[in-house]
Amino acid sequence: MKSSLNKVRKNLRIGFPGQTGFTLVEILVSMSVLSVLLLVSAQVIGQIQNTWTTSNARISQFREARTAFDIITRNLSQATLNTYLDYNASYLSDAGLVSTTAPSSYQRKSDLQFICGPTAEMGLAAGDGVDVPGHAVFFQAPLGIAHNPSYVGLDRLLCARGYFVQFTSDAFFLPEFLASSQLRYRYRLMEFSPPAEKNRIYSGSTGQWYEGAGVPLNTNETPLNQGLTRPIADNILTLIISPRAETTQGGPPPTWIAPDFRYDSLENNTGAGGLGVTQGTQHLLPPYVRVVLVAIDERSAERLAGGDNSGTPPLGAALNAPFTGATAAESLDDSLVTLGNTLREKKLNFRIFSTTVAIRGSKWSM
Repeated sequence: MKSSLNKVRKNLRIGFPGQTGFTLVEILVSMSVLSVLLLVSAQVIGQIQNTWTTSNARISQFREARTAFDIITRNLSQATLNTYLDYNASYLSDAGLVSTTAPSSYQRKSDLQFICGPTAEMGLAAGDGVDVPGHAVFFQAPLGIAHNPSYVGLDRLLCARGYFVQFTSDAFFLPEFLASSQLRYRYRLMEFSPPAEKNRIYSGSTGQWYEGAGVPLNTNETPLNQGLTRPIADNILTLIISPRAETTQGGPPPTWIAPDFRYDSLENNTGAGGLGVTQGTQHLLPPYVRVVLVAIDERSAERLAGGDNSGTPPLGAALNAPFTGATAAESLDDSLVTLGNTLREKKLNFRIFSTTVAIRGSKWSM
């Protein structure tokens, strides 16, 4: 009996003659354990790859949004009105005739303008309010940017700048051999950036000096004849601009100068915290401006578009609804929470950039 068992054991062992090998049971157990380890490793590697791909997409996309955000805040901090003091009335009337009204005091004056508010009210060539969600801001700054080589070195030349979000296609960037059905419609942050030689602030012509904002890009551009509006970041859902004043203990909220986000340096706004003069905030830059940018990544943008190339904005009025009302600026944080909940319901990966910019050229003591 014992010899029979030894013979069976000998037959079950695998190996060369005279060497000890593994039994068939041991090999089967080892292969099972190895299969489990390979399966677990494959799942872990797959999860790591998905996490890396998602993180890489978020970093690359939000890097563009962060760069655009830095551009806005840097240029906005340099906004200027170049104010001066002049008589409140002139001996010469507008018609060039001698006026009988004698000046009685000095007033702050400026030939420049700082204006912000809902983009749909700015009269841009971009379309209706659904195509241009959020806010727009237009101002002058000594950026010294010119396309004419003769102006090289004049780094303090006055330039017009403006920023707003527009829902547009990428038709301008597509090669001619691609069909129009392959257009990608995205929410894009646009920059109105004419060079110094095309600044219309002193032209005296009719219409707003920023009326070229929103005009579609021209495919026949030349180095000296470029479009005035260009995209600086894709997948920017909305831009919020909230001018603010200094806070005082027991005083009105800092948003009193623009409670509904609208601010125009040419208007006489006495507001809740009036300066004690009839001029109000006229010809004054806001001391601070809160800038908010809401961005999504490209994967979310593709999912949001859903293959629709009709040019219909997918979010519609949802980008404007939370930011309306006579005191909307005071409840800005709550409105951002509302918008964030809407984006989460649609399972969009988004990020909100927010900061308060101090405008160096603001001179409220003048």
